Amino acid sequence: MSILHLIRSSAFHRSDFEQCLSIAQSNDTIIFCDDGCYNLSHPLTTNLLAQENKLTIKVLQDHAQARAIIAPQTIEEITMEDLVSLTFTHDKVITWQ
Repeated sequence: MSILHLIRSSAFHRSDFEQCLSIAQSNDTIIFCDDGCYNLSHPLTTNLLAQENKLTIKVLQDHAQARAIIAPQTIEEITMEDLVSLTFTHDKVITWQ
């Protein structure tokens, strides 16, 4: 079973992202949106990207752009339409806010 995790808050201020990582499985997808885009520069994300796992991390392009955040090349920027499509390809959606 795959889960789409929507991270809406910054791990610099809340523990939602850390809680998400404690249950995320290798076939899950993590989407940073809203203030969750700030997690692109958080050590949890840096450590996650350094590991060899199959977790997929993406960021909503418009949300990052609105916060003047540039995503690393290793993280795919997606549109809202892409996000809607992902909701149909995963078994569950969890919003972390």
